[in-house]
Amino acid sequence: MVEIMSYYYNYYVGYKKDGKIYPWGPYNANGKLEPMVCRSRSFASDLHEEFYAVSDDEVSEELRKEFEYEDWGNIKRLDVKYLLEKDLPTGSYIKTGYFLIKDVQAYENDEYGDFEGFSDVISPEVYAAKLQHEMMFGKNQPEKDDEGYEYTEPNASDYMYYAYPDYETKEYESFILRQLIDALRDHRLGSDVEYVVLETEG
Repeated sequence: MVEIMSYYYNYYVGYKKDGKIYPWGPYNANGKLEPMVCRSRSFASDLHEEFYAVSDDEVSEELRKEFEYEDWGNIKRLDVKYLLEKDLPTGSYIKTGYFLIKDVQAYENDEYGDFEGFSDVISPEVYAAKLQHEMMFGKNQPEKDDEGYEYTEPNASDYMYYAYPDYETKEYESFILRQLIDALRDHRLGSDVEYVVLETEG
C-alpha cells in the first residue's frame, strides 16, 4: 500500500522594517505562532508560487526563532517565503457568466462535495450570439462528431446567468489574507512598516 502524505501551504502575517522581515501573528493564548490560513494541496490555488525566498540579509532574529529548524542531517534551515501585502493578487473570486442550467442544478444540489466543476461557461457576448441564432434558425440539431457519435451543441435556452464563489482561487485566498492582515494591523509599528504574508509548506 502506498501512503500519500498530506502537503499544506501555511500563511502567517509578518512585516518588513529597515530591510528585515519579522513575524507578527497570529499568536494563540500560549504565545505560539499559528498560520492564519492553512490550505491542503488538494484545494489550494497557485498563490504560493507568487512568493519569494527570504534572503539572509532580510532574516531577523525573531523570524529565525519562529521558523528555523534542523533537518534530518542536523543542518539548520529556514524555509520561509514572503510576499508584500500590496503585491497580493487582486480581483474577484466571484465567478460570473452563462452556465449550463444542468450544471447549476448539480452545483446547488451537491451536498457531499461531489460536484466536478462547470463544464461549459460562455461570455455574455457568446450567449447573445447563441440566442440570436436560436431565434432566427431554431434549436440546434444533432450532429455527428469525428468518431461518429451523435452530439447536439447546447442552445442559448440551455444556459442561465449565474454567479458563484470559487474558493480554490488565489483571489479568494488573497481576500482572506487581506482581511486577517487588517485585523492584526498596528499603526504603532510606524509608517515605514510594510506588512507581508509569510509562507511555509510541507
